[in-house]
Amino acid sequence: MSTAPLLIEIGCEELPASVAPTAAQWLLESLAAALGVDGGDQTWLATPRRLIAHFAAVPERQPDRYETATGPALAVARAADGSWTKAAEGFARGQGVAVADLVVQETPKGAYVAANKHIAGRPLAEVVAEALPRLLRTMPLPKRMRWGRQPEAFGRPVHWLVALHGENAIEFTFAGVQSGRHVGGHRFYHPTQLLARADLPRHLANLRDAHVLADPAERQAEIERGIARLAAEVGGRWRSDPATVQTVVYLTEWPQPLLGAFSPEFLEIPPEVIFTTLRENQKLLLLDGPDGRLLPHFVAVANTLADHSRATVAAGNARVVSARLSDARFFYREDTKRRLADRVADLDARIWLAGLGTIGDKVRRIQATADALCAAACPEHAQNVARAALLCKADLSTKMVFEFPELQGTIGSYYAREDGESEQVATAIASHYQPRFAGDAIAAAAAGQLLAVADKLDTIAGCFALGLLPTGAQDPYSLRRAALGVLRTLGESGLVCSLGHAVDSAVAQLPVAVRDKAGEGLRQAILGFLRGRLVALWADRFGVDTTEAVVEAGFDRVDTVEPRLRALLDLRAHPDFAASAAAFKRVANLVRKSADAGDLGAGFSVQLCEKPVEHALHAKVAELQAHSADAIARGDWPAALLTLAQVRPAVDSFFDGVLVMADDGAVRRNRLALLALVAGLFAPIAEFGRLPG
Repeated sequence: MSTAPLLIEIGCEELPASVAPTAAQWLLESLAAALGVDGGDQTWLATPRRLIAHFAAVPERQPDRYETATGPALAVARAADGSWTKAAEGFARGQGVAVADLVVQETPKGAYVAANKHIAGRPLAEVVAEALPRLLRTMPLPKRMRWGRQPEAFGRPVHWLVALHGENAIEFTFAGVQSGRHVGGHRFYHPTQLLARADLPRHLANLRDAHVLADPAERQAEIERGIARLAAEVGGRWRSDPATVQTVVYLTEWPQPLLGAFSPEFLEIPPEVIFTTLRENQKLLLLDGPDGRLLPHFVAVANTLADHSRATVAAGNARVVSARLSDARFFYREDTKRRLADRVADLDARIWLAGLGTIGDKVRRIQATADALCAAACPEHAQNVARAALLCKADLSTKMVFEFPELQGTIGSYYAREDGESEQVATAIASHYQPRFAGDAIAAAAAGQLLAVADKLDTIAGCFALGLLPTGAQDPYSLRRAALGVLRTLGESGLVCSLGHAVDSAVAQLPVAVRDKAGEGLRQAILGFLRGRLVALWADRFGVDTTEAVVEAGFDRVDTVEPRLRALLDLRAHPDFAASAAAFKRVANLVRKSADAGDLGAGFSVQLCEKPVEHALHAKVAELQAHSADAIARGDWPAALLTLAQVRPAVDSFFDGVLVMADDGAVRRNRLALLALVAGLFAPIAEFGRLPG
């Protein structure tokens, strides 16, 4: 059967930059599913005005296929006299086959009746013409609109539709537009339409001649080359901003970078403010000098630019930049007329959350929790932690944060420096919101780390106490992100800090009425939530079973979880691991099932040992206990696991030589107590009973 390339192009008014790429990818994947195309050379491309889906080789007709549909169990489908029941007849009717054509299929669950169906392949043109209107009607767009008198809604008014299979045009209609063979070029540089081609390289070349770079990767490369060239003209380099570049890639079809400038006097403003102002409002890119400091220049990316208009467009951007930066400078100067410490009282007039008081109340809770954590983990930082905790939310009352909420903390750190606060305090104010998002770094210094933990735990504890729990579909207070922030900070910072102590400290600061109403289960609910997020944090890398086994052994010291996981993962590569894991799993399961497992090991008596293998196992455990405890105390988890490997032969001999569940109750309890001592060696590392196999 002959094949040919298939090109789909949807032309419309400018789509939002965040919509175009996801819409094009969805169109390609959905069309592939409708065509039954699995694999092959498939490509999606997007610009603000067009969505393209392309398949390098698609047959002109779908292949025939055979499907087997499983129906009711044979016992239900066939009567005692061998005739088919109404259940079988209904199943056959639903599958479009005669009841006589039903077959019996053996499955692990028993015998079932089934229908083997032959489904004839349909012509490609018929499938595409049917699928495309449906896909365009159901495309997941954040907002849809109707225009004119058309009943169909889409993200923007549609101007052209093209579906080409080789040289053959496939006809369909959507939103009052009939498909054809022509697509639009650049809106201004090439306003006339051009003939589309199913061959993708040829189609892209034709679009390029019409001043359209349809390939997003090509547009991005063009933009980055232009930025580098313009930066070199002023002796600078681009301040990397992938998000803004990605945005302008999907705002342009023929990107034209140009250099602009603003007055150097605006450099008195914190660079983060300039960066945020120009990026958020105008999608501009900034340049740094050789010393890494911001230059008074920017790069704009235009979609339409003639040589004679370059200076005009640059000047227009500069006027807007100047106006915005003038506002930012005014906010900055007004804010610095008051000391940050004087703004703390303003927080008592700002409600944090109903039932939890004001932001001022939250600050006092953060202070108390951070002080408690600092006293346990790093008392030498107590002064900086206390001062930073007092000031950490003070910038919420500033004009700058009102205008740029995403700069909270960052602005506070600048104002703290203006007020003469120490660099440690200023840095802690800026970093206590970290990590702000997935992949963001944790706070770099101890004071910021402690504040981050205290702040996030206060939010978690308060919301849990009020019953404001995240669900599968919603997390309005970002508690999952807060939990990951706590866990990553405790895991990566090097702070020796008990998670249980941290949670207890946060819960203790809650209003008494709120805490009492939540009841005694509040602490366990919070720890259970944190445990779940900890498993989710590492499960993709280490596997759910291994992560569960390690976390089950304890996660109060979060900083030990990843090292234990890595050590266990390394041990799994050892040829003897399977045998060792099986032995330790058997030990763990026997101990766990014992009624008095909690204090079982303390009841072991050498005098009740009846066989040499019992004495040998006890001797080996006694020999290795000190080594294991020392390795665990040093955090040398690989060494601790190697200790376990040494005890495994004695465990195997023990199981081979004795019946653990002996008839004599005293002997049985003593043997279980000996196994409890063995389990004690690996209990701090992992719960081997949770490992698979």
